[in-house]
Amino acid sequence: METIRPAERSTGGYLEALLQGCPDAVIAVDGKGLMTFANKAACELLECEMRDLVGRSIVTTYENEERARETNRKLYLSGGVVHCHESVARTKTGRLIPTRISGAHLKDSSGNVTGSVGYFQAYRPWTAAESRQQEFCQELQARLEEWQDLGSPVFELWPGLSVVVVVGRVDTSRLGQLKRRLLDHIKINKTRVALIDLSAAISGDDEVPLQLVKLLRMVRLVGAQSVVVGIESDMTAEAMEPLVPDIASLNTFSSLQAGLEASLTLMGLQICKKA
Repeated sequence: METIRPAERSTGGYLEALLQGCPDAVIAVDGKGLMTFANKAACELLECEMRDLVGRSIVTTYENEERARETNRKLYLSGGVVHCHESVARTKTGRLIPTRISGAHLKDSSGNVTGSVGYFQAYRPWTAAESRQQEFCQELQARLEEWQDLGSPVFELWPGLSVVVVVGRVDTSRLGQLKRRLLDHIKINKTRVALIDLSAAISGDDEVPLQLVKLLRMVRLVGAQSVVVGIESDMTAEAMEPLVPDIASLNTFSSLQAGLEASLTLMGLQICKKA
C-alpha cells in the first residue's frame, strides 16, 4: 500500500516569504553583480516590477556607476560587512533617492565570495540646521578628546625617558586610550623608561587595577621599563597584588622625586648637585 507523505515546505520558501515581508528594500546579487532577488519593498523603492530587476546589473539601481563602485569598495575594505553606507539610488523613472545601505558578502563553505545581499532604506537628507548640529557635536567631541589628552599628557623628558602624568578620574575607557597613546609614543621615541605618575589620579571602576597591570606588561613587551608613582590607594594596591606574580618586579614609588631618581638610575644616569 502506498504511503502518502505530507507536502514538504522548502527552506527557501520560508526565507523568501520573510524577506518579502521586510519593510526595507532587500536585493541579492550573484558573484557577477547581477540581481537574483528583490523583495516587494525594493520594487516600490525603485518604482519598478521584479522582472525589471532580476537578471540585471546592480549598477542600474544606483545614480551612476561610481556610486555602485563606492559601495563595493567600502564592502571589501570593511571585511565584507557595511552598515548605514550613504548612497543614491535611481528609480526606473530616473528619480534620485538618497539611501542608506547595510549589506554583507555571501560566501560558500570554502570562504569564497559568491555574491552579496543588501538592505536599502530611503532617508531624508539633513537640513542646514541638522548639519550645523552635527558640526557642533563633532566640535564637542574634538574638545573632549583634547581635554582627555591634557588630562594625561605623554611627553619625552629626556632622550629615552618619557613621562605620563594622569590627572582626574580614570576608568577603563580612558586607560585604554592612554595605553594606545603611550605605546605609540614609546615606539616612535624609542623610549627606554616610562615614568607613570598616578599621584593625581582617581580610580573610576573596579577594572582599573587589571587594566593598569596590562598596561605595565604591554610597556615591557614593547621594550621599555616602567616606573609607577603614586599608587597610594589601599583599594587599588590590594586589587593589583594578586594580578602581579612577582611584586618585586614592579618599580613603584610613593613620590615623584623618588620615581624620577629610579628612572634615571635605570638609564645609567643620576642627578648631581653642582659644587
